[in-house]
Amino acid sequence: MKFDKNTYRKIVGIVCVIVSLILSFTYYLKDRFGDNTDPLKYDYVNGNYVEFIDVGQGDCTLIASKGKYCLIDTGPADGYKNIRKELKDKGIKNIDLIIISHYHADHTGSLQSIVNNFNVANLIFPPEYPDTNVSNDVLYAKKECIAEDGEFYFAKTGQTITIGDFKLTILYQTGDLSEENNRSLYVMAKIDDKKFLFTGDGESAEESKLLNENYDLDCDVLKVAHHGGRTSSTQEFLKQCTPKYSVISCAKKNQYNHPHKETIKRLRNIKSKVYNTKDRGNITFIYNDSYQLNVSTQK
Repeated sequence: MKFDKNTYRKIVGIVCVIVSLILSFTYYLKDRFGDNTDPLKYDYVNGNYVEFIDVGQGDCTLIASKGKYCLIDTGPADGYKNIRKELKDKGIKNIDLIIISHYHADHTGSLQSIVNNFNVANLIFPPEYPDTNVSNDVLYAKKECIAEDGEFYFAKTGQTITIGDFKLTILYQTGDLSEENNRSLYVMAKIDDKKFLFTGDGESAEESKLLNENYDLDCDVLKVAHHGGRTSSTQEFLKQCTPKYSVISCAKKNQYNHPHKETIKRLRNIKSKVYNTKDRGNITFIYNDSYQLNVSTQK
């Protein structure tokens, strides 16, 4: 069968479009689900993963390893529905540890609901309660945890906790009560050679303290401080962290316009791949059998 030139060009054009669509879809799947791990078949009971749960304008991260579970922050009160769904869907009934980075409601709001509905073994709070910002929910959670034979601790710099194959270290805490964001706990979670750095809402003043005291901030995944606000994530700080991936937790159309474009620009300057819960929903980093991190997103 012979084709004239115009017909031939049309056929070539159609083939090119089809190939382009296939490649685009392949890259979409790779971006959403990673290279090797199928999240729909992953063993969430015995596996190792870190999930940044979409709680709207707040923070909540689940660290899971071999049936052991830790939450870092608990999001705002209206984020509990999604936290509950994620935990229930994965068959989680017992939480080995909850770490609260600081006492703002977008990090503590669902704490009471979680303590009431799940078996929580341990709590770690920042040292010393400020006169404000500590809700009755926080105090209630502490009381209930202890009443159920749980343990409560004030965080200390250098404190370490084991969650399955993860080693968590309270990298930094300060007793400065003058500004709640800037006394956020910095927590490093490490599994083999992969590291996750959690920053609460720490701003440039706290970042400067860590830099001046020569903390090892190098990480593979950075929980971007203060929901991507411009007053955090200085270029000097990010250059020390050098994360391959950065995760921002914030709500769509939030009143603060998070994340700020200045922060995104600084993250791009260090060539970090940025994921945002407001666009991607829940974001999960699966540590696979090949000792690599694969990223799975809800959207």
